[in-house]
Amino acid sequence: MAYHALTENTLIDYLRGRSALDEHLPHGAALSVREVGDGNLNLVFVVSGPAGPGPQPAQAVIVKQALNYLRVAGESWPLTRERMRFESQAMLLYNDLCPGLVPRIYDYDEEMSLMVMEFLGSHEIMRKALVARRRFPKFVDHISTFLVNSLFYTSDWFLPGEKKKQMQARFINPQLNKLQEDFVYTNPYTSSSRSRR
Repeated sequence: MAYHALTENTLIDYLRGRSALDEHLPHGAALSVREVGDGNLNLVFVVSGPAGPGPQPAQAVIVKQALNYLRVAGESWPLTRERMRFESQAMLLYNDLCPGLVPRIYDYDEEMSLMVMEFLGSHEIMRKALVARRRFPKFVDHISTFLVNSLFYTSDWFLPGEKKKQMQARFINPQLNKLQEDFVYTNPYTSSSRSRR
């Protein structure tokens, strides 16, 4: 299938053809799609089936697809879609290093620059909860475990030199680095033609 940006109307047919999702989306049931992306880089959808019996929640997944341009700026700012490969590789690695502390990846389609992952619908954005002065007794343990495992086991302290260099080569993304430097750290403070004041 040649790359094309999916929509709320075309996504369900696409997902029905992905056998990797058979255990994550209900067979034959009506699915609903809702776009939830913030509009910066990618398309992000929640796809859910009907709720189960009693208090059982609906099965749901997150679908994230890279566009070939910076969404917030429009097609005048082209980007490669390869960033989705980097992100899915990172998420799979984090799942190996820190199981249970990052969303699971159910499927990745390189040609469509798309990944399907675990929906964390019962979670909330930490910033909002902290503003509301909520306490999270396991947060320190979870965040420290994630940081220790993800940083140490990908570092020069743990990896032999050749493996470390192979990992660096797999994850280097100069285009996205440049985008961050220009779009976030430079253009807002200069007279760039790409800045809106």
